[in-house]
Parts: sequence; structure tokens; C-alpha cells
Amino acid sequence: MKHITKLFFLSAMALMMASSCKKDDKNDNNTPAPTANAGITSASLNGKSWTSGKTGTTIGLDSIPGCEAYLNGDTLIFIATNYADTSIVLAQLVLTSGRTGTYTGTSSPSGFMIYLPSPDQNLIFTSFFLYTTSYSFTINKWDSSKQLFSGTFNFNMVSNTGGQGYNMTNGKFDDVNYFLD
Repeated sequence: MKHITKLFFLSAMALMMASSCKKDDKNDNNTPAPTANAGITSASLNGKSWTSGKTGTTIGLDSIPGCEAYLNGDTLIFIATNYADTSIVLAQLVLTSGRTGTYTGTSSPSGFMIYLPSPDQNLIFTSFFLYTTSYSFTINKWDSSKQLFSGTFNFNMVSNTGGQGYNMTNGKFDDVNYFLD
């Protein structure tokens, strides 16, 4: 129970931090033009298209980010918000020193990946108790100098109570900004 409480606390803090952090403008006018998909996460959610807002954009009074991440030591917190329905993909991973690679598992204090149908912080807590989640998150590009990373992901949340499950496949993110925390 102690680990789940810690995990809930870290997740709630990540969501609150993402909705209140100010970011520095790092555009020095010498960076190449981003690709069309830069800073966007896309996937298939239960067979339907799901796309996040872009890195550097926010929605609503709580400033929910489109797609970005925070790095604190080796812990990466990844947040992607679909602006059409305000659903969120949230991941927390403990990265290896090389950063790139595939991170797999089930939700635990050391890592998780979940889908939240709305930006309600209580859903973070219930997702750990009411769902069994397995995930795969691959980072295939890590650029420390520009603080960008790219990769792919998949995860499956199965309801432990017979409720709706969430299966996110073919997830992809390109040149997502991460901020040092």
C-alpha cells in the first residue's frame, strides 16, 4: 500500500506540475523547421484515431499541455492531451543512463502508462486500483542538447470490475520537448 500511495502522489504531482509549469522559450532562430508531426503524439485508442495537442500549447484554465515531458534525475513523466475530448495519456518511467531503449511492464511504483478519459486527478488513483495495465514505451531518439525525444508506445488497460477497457496501439511521438525538473 505504501508503494501505491507513493505512486499516486507522484502521478498527481506530475499532472499538477504539468498544468502549472512555465517554460522558457528555447527557440534561438537557428533551429531547423520541425517536421509536421514534431511535438505531437498519435495512436489508435480502441480502434479509433487519437492525437494530442502540440508541444508548447496548452488548453483551458489549468493549462493542460498538448504533449511534453519532465525529466527529474532518471524519472521521465510524459503527458499527452487530446484537445478534442481532453483525454490524457500519462506515463512515468525510470530511464536507463543511455535513455534510448524499450521500457515494458505493468503499472508499478517504478513505471506506468495510463489513459485518463478526462483531466480528473482522481482518475489517476482509480486507474491503479480498477485496472490492470501493461505497457511498452520505446525511446528511439534522445537529443540532450535540444531536449527532444521520439519513439513509440502501446498499452492495454483491462478493467478489474468489468468496466470499459482501453487499448492504445501504434502510439508514436516525434520530437517531444522534455523539461528538466
